[in-house]
Amino acid sequence: MLYQLAYISRSRSPLDQTTLNDILEVSRHNNARDGITGVLMYHDELFFQVLEGPRPEVDKCYFDRICHDPRHTSLSLTWCDFAESRAFSGWEMGYAGPDEIGQYTKNSFHSLDQMKSDDGLNGANKEIALMLAKAMYEDFQRNR
Repeated sequence: MLYQLAYISRSRSPLDQTTLNDILEVSRHNNARDGITGVLMYHDELFFQVLEGPRPEVDKCYFDRICHDPRHTSLSLTWCDFAESRAFSGWEMGYAGPDEIGQYTKNSFHSLDQMKSDDGLNGANKEIALMLAKAMYEDFQRNR
């Protein structure tokens, strides 16, 4: 059964585009191998990522690779649940930075920090995050 997981974490230091590209390249390779799709957003030294695929592979990716990655800290699992279908099929790892986040939210969403709370994503912020991620994916699919 298909499983989705999302988390927020803080970067230990600001990341340049070269480092982000390296992260995305490795993630795309690993995710293609493991049948995982998803999206990564980075802004204000915060990561927000959605992963989806078979539960064993998603859990392994999160708990074995992501949780042990020294480039970030303060990981907060924001939600995980089973899903009927993929939201990001064919997208091993999409990416959005500050420019894309502003574009897809009509500048009403200024920082990933808005989504972080002690309780994880609340209902409204979860919907914003999914809306943002899905809008990016749909645009990507149209422009392929």
